[in-house]
Amino acid sequence: MLRLMALMAGVLVGTPGLVHAQGRGPELPPGDGRELVQKVCTSCHTLVPVMMKRDGVNGWRHTVGRMVLQRQAQLTPAEFETAVRYLSTALGPAAGQMPTGALPPGSMGGGATTAKEVKLPDGPGRQLVEGRCASCHDLGRVVSIPRTKEEWESVTRNMLGRGPQTTPEQVQSITDYLTTHFLEKAE
Repeated sequence: MLRLMALMAGVLVGTPGLVHAQGRGPELPPGDGRELVQKVCTSCHTLVPVMMKRDGVNGWRHTVGRMVLQRQAQLTPAEFETAVRYLSTALGPAAGQMPTGALPPGSMGGGATTAKEVKLPDGPGRQLVEGRCASCHDLGRVVSIPRTKEEWESVTRNMLGRGPQTTPEQVQSITDYLTTHFLEKAE
């Protein structure tokens, strides 16, 4: 849990463009449903967690549904569909990379201090990680937190389930690469 908190603090502090100089916070991209999403989401939290996510229709449907059930977000069925459509279009995988910015302390970036400086180590699976992972976020997210083998397997299945079709062999190659180079060391 502390690792996750450190990561989020590093990401939020170092992510350019998420916080405006006026202190108002991030602005959602234009599109049908923008005002609705802004109003509903900011009734409980800032737009930072919304802006940091890239997901498809099913992922956003799950997230919006969870907000309605757990946080009592007030949406009619039509507004629910408008929010999901807006989010999956404006903040879906095709919306481009989600920037990480400065890397948090303890990241495994090989001496890099920002996501732009990250160079992944050579090895089988590197090109898949660069192509698949970097289609939604920069490589700073990959190196920010060392994970156990089980965590990498879970993260890989979760992320690849959201993006383009991936073969079982590609999933295994990505998982093997991540566990080879970014495995949490036992203390």
